[in-house]
Amino acid sequence: MKPLLLAAVLAAAPATPQKSPAPDAGLTQAAQPSLTVPGGKFLRARSGNTAVAQMFAPGIAELSLAEKRVAWSLTLAAHAGEDIALDQLGWKLVPTKQLLEGVWLFGRDAQSSASGFDAKLAEYLLRFYGHGGNHDSTTGQKFVPAFTAEQLAAGASRARKAGAPWPVRDDAALQVWLQELTPTLFDASFEPQLTSKAPPPGQDILTASSNTAYGPGVTEKDLVGFKEKYPLNSRVVKQDGKLVEQVFRAGTPDGNVKPGLYAKELSRVIAHLQEAMKSAEPTHKAALGKLVRYFQTGSPKDWDAYNIAWLKVDPKVDANLGFIETYVDPRGHKGQWEGLVNYRDTAENQIMVLMGQKAQYFEDRLPWPQKYRRKKVSLPVAKAINLITSNPEPPAGINLPNEQHIREKYGSKSVMITNVMDAASAVTRLPLALEFSRTAEDREQAQKYSVTARKWLVAFHEVLGHASGQVDPKLKGQSPSVFLKEYDNTLEEARADLVALWHAFDPALAELSPDHEAIARQMYRDFLVEGLTNLRRVETGNAFEEDHQRGHHMTVTFLEEKGAVKQVTQDGRTYLVIPDYAKMREAVGELLSKLMVIKATGDYEGIRALVQEKGIHFDPKLRDEVARRVKAVDVPTVLLLNSPRVVPVLDAKGAVVDLKEDTTQAFVDQHLERSLLGRLSPAEASRVAAQVAGSPDGVREAFKELGPETAPAPTPAKKGAAPVKSTP
Repeated sequence: MKPLLLAAVLAAAPATPQKSPAPDAGLTQAAQPSLTVPGGKFLRARSGNTAVAQMFAPGIAELSLAEKRVAWSLTLAAHAGEDIALDQLGWKLVPTKQLLEGVWLFGRDAQSSASGFDAKLAEYLLRFYGHGGNHDSTTGQKFVPAFTAEQLAAGASRARKAGAPWPVRDDAALQVWLQELTPTLFDASFEPQLTSKAPPPGQDILTASSNTAYGPGVTEKDLVGFKEKYPLNSRVVKQDGKLVEQVFRAGTPDGNVKPGLYAKELSRVIAHLQEAMKSAEPTHKAALGKLVRYFQTGSPKDWDAYNIAWLKVDPKVDANLGFIETYVDPRGHKGQWEGLVNYRDTAENQIMVLMGQKAQYFEDRLPWPQKYRRKKVSLPVAKAINLITSNPEPPAGINLPNEQHIREKYGSKSVMITNVMDAASAVTRLPLALEFSRTAEDREQAQKYSVTARKWLVAFHEVLGHASGQVDPKLKGQSPSVFLKEYDNTLEEARADLVALWHAFDPALAELSPDHEAIARQMYRDFLVEGLTNLRRVETGNAFEEDHQRGHHMTVTFLEEKGAVKQVTQDGRTYLVIPDYAKMREAVGELLSKLMVIKATGDYEGIRALVQEKGIHFDPKLRDEVARRVKAVDVPTVLLLNSPRVVPVLDAKGAVVDLKEDTTQAFVDQHLERSLLGRLSPAEASRVAAQVAGSPDGVREAFKELGPETAPAPTPAKKGAAPVKSTP
């Protein structure tokens, strides 16, 4: 790490050692460094190989008052569901977060300069918040803190005595709580993999995964023949030896539908949605009402009704709320809670408008069999947006809904997220494109076109990639995911990337830039750079587990085997080069056609063979070389994004009369505030948000006033024990 970055090593570490016990210390913003490295205004903080980048959202000031009120209420709805997402990722992560937050707010060490505890706690909190738990959000591998269990216990004792709002009454109860959470926090071999698609001997993809999509003891074999009524929003558990679905729902006010799992959290989400409906335009209000109904009933029919209504409206302020992406579930069925709030970015909308208007044109030119091309593409809603808030860490683009039957009949919405892409390009993508460009000419082209090429790839991926194609009637209306199982997400991400690569050289793109062919060539080169740099994320072992990485690696391997891409070593550095762009595009078309036929026909064995042979294993020596090169140029391996904080301005009656953007809040501080606001009613959340915005100690005092919410989570049956290791 370079010295200039050390000044901001932690996003919320105290600026100076505390002279009095930690409970009296406020949350202070660490001084930011004078940056002379890639990242510019975006790079906020650095801790080892992890960096925090700031997202900006200046367009908030341009929203109308009604739009600001909608944006604020949707932001609170997103916060209200964050503990759901955390609970889906681990059996004890919610109480673990309560413990860590209490120690940070009330139990830091006055002698931290000697013990190093505060800095280590801040570093772990940064990772815990950034990854949504104790597993890397990309690789799924578990990480543990640098502080010891003894240091944490001492901090917890200090915090309890200082009034930390925990559901423990004395030191004896605190010690029991700490013992329950010790394996989750400190044992790297306990629940080591978030999602395991290559389980160790004696386990299957469910029992080897530490997420909570399935209850303790539920195996793949148990689910054979079991019909789930709520496949997206339920947890399957064993009760009295029988499989039962615990449905995620709040219950209906009339009592006809009983509350289910996460009823308390979803009731809070609903309250914020109902507040948003008061200011939303009529069609948006109606769509939000259908989302409320879905959260009450959990019914797949109500989810479909909401998605259809959502596709028909295009408000300036919008959101994705619900159980949406299925990457964490090894079977690819269970949706993880997601809360993303955004507004339209008109300045970056040109590429998205072109994609939407020419959707049928591009569909007709896809390389797969004509019977799997859509004959009448519904005009997709395609737009560039800026995020206001996000959980989990945001992608560069989104295409929803995921349900194939709705896409084929009603279309989809696709977005390119401008403020995410701007931050990522500045801090990581452009520096990596420069390092892994083999020639001076390639580096010059990367400097000139890489940012635009990335935006074009994401636009194609979302607008035309995920939304393209139709399945074979032989599937009888069932989603391909039912047949492709754990390989469905891998196929879909690879397919969407390949659609972008296939269309990159289309002459229609001349409407966007006279340099469209140079941008297309850069898109191809950058795709290969990502293929190399993905390796550094998997720090141990020689296999990819995450769907995007598997799909990308499968594609690069296929291209190499076809001779369209070659590995070249120059001065001890490995590069992936393209001898002939036309040949590479031909190979792209071949793989794309193969994947579409597999998807359309539900060919499980076909995709299994492709992924197993080409998408999983890599050369660890190449990974180590890539990691050394990335470290040498000081580009962070992990990029966490700080959302633009929105602060409500209230009148004397507590009504929101304005919404301000604040980009000075540190990463850990922001997530502490989100934890706090997520537990409050609409009126209370607005009052507290306005209050803490002007007070460094506000969050700490508000937590104390709020008090404990729940008792520590009961211990589930043992699920995440370390796999039995075989001897060499």
